Amino acid sequence: MSDLQENNRGPRCSDIESLAILYVGDELDAAARAELEAHLAQCPACADVVAREGRLRQAIDSLDRPADSLDRSGLLLAQCRSELAEAIDDQVALANRPAWRAMISPVAWWTGLRNTLIYHPAMSMAALVVVGFLAGVLGQRVGVAPIVVVPPGPPTLSASAKQDKADKPKLTEEQLRSADSAHVAWVTPSGSRTPTVQVELMSQTPMNLVGAPDDVDIERALTFVLQNGERFDSGARLDSLDVLRTCADDYEVRRALCAAARMDRDPDVRLKALKALQGFERDPSVRGTLLDALQTDENSGVRSAAIGQILDALRARNESITPEPQTLYVLRDRLRNDPSRSVRLQSAAALRELGAQ
Repeated sequence: MSDLQENNRGPRCSDIESLAILYVGDELDAAARAELEAHLAQCPACADVVAREGRLRQAIDSLDRPADSLDRSGLLLAQCRSELAEAIDDQVALANRPAWRAMISPVAWWTGLRNTLIYHPAMSMAALVVVGFLAGVLGQRVGVAPIVVVPPGPPTLSASAKQDKADKPKLTEEQLRSADSAHVAWVTPSGSRTPTVQVELMSQTPMNLVGAPDDVDIERALTFVLQNGERFDSGARLDSLDVLRTCADDYEVRRALCAAARMDRDPDVRLKALKALQGFERDPSVRGTLLDALQTDENSGVRSAAIGQILDALRARNESITPEPQTLYVLRDRLRNDPSRSVRLQSAAALRELGAQ
């Protein structure tokens, strides 16, 4: 509030009309609030203005609003505010980004190429034929053939069949470590109604894996992509999450999802990883991940989503919504200390619904 001060003389009477709104809404920092209260103690006219604004605020708060019956907890409104703020920040960042950076960005080039291949099937087939031909020629020259892994059997495997596959590894750690980019897509083979997953790992020896989402090699490749965010772009990691969320009942997959929700550098990936864990909140590691995201994630949209997911899990348990002490502690901490006003409001609404405010 230093811009409302002049030579440390505190607020002027002409500032009171605008400051009164911020004062009654508890939007002033401690220093500005103290200066304003000192001025009000010496100026009855300004004190009357602030008192009038306070009475108006109380009258408005006492009115019944139709939206309260549709969103009693206030979570929907808080989430909408948070998403709007994030969208505005993204647009501002995009507008301030130099055009030449977008032109030379590998991510932008890869995204454009991927969209072109997806929406132009004929071009995709031609490109794949050319890539396969060149890879074959290169493999013959260096003495190493491209690796093509196509797992047999139906898309859905029993536990015993999956163990049989594990006994016959096709994808080695060395092959994974040599990959420097990836493309993940759902594909439906000709004559089949069951979609499978195609994972292309680009390296000196390209690898093309096709199989069911819970195929051992498919899961290993996708979790590797997810865990190595410095090597693979956000698009590949988001596509990997689309597949891995269908296998979240696997403990190792949940571990990878929890790690992505905690540590991935892209907030969109962290948010999608949280959503992929929905329904598995009874797992202590998942509950810990949600609380950690709420307390430490730098993105307000991720923190907001964590609150909503925690409440949804408590409601689904049908246990009179009795949260653990750690959950209440984190919600109260966010209510007092979160830098985002929408997250503070959402925390207050959650505590009110839990009867623990």
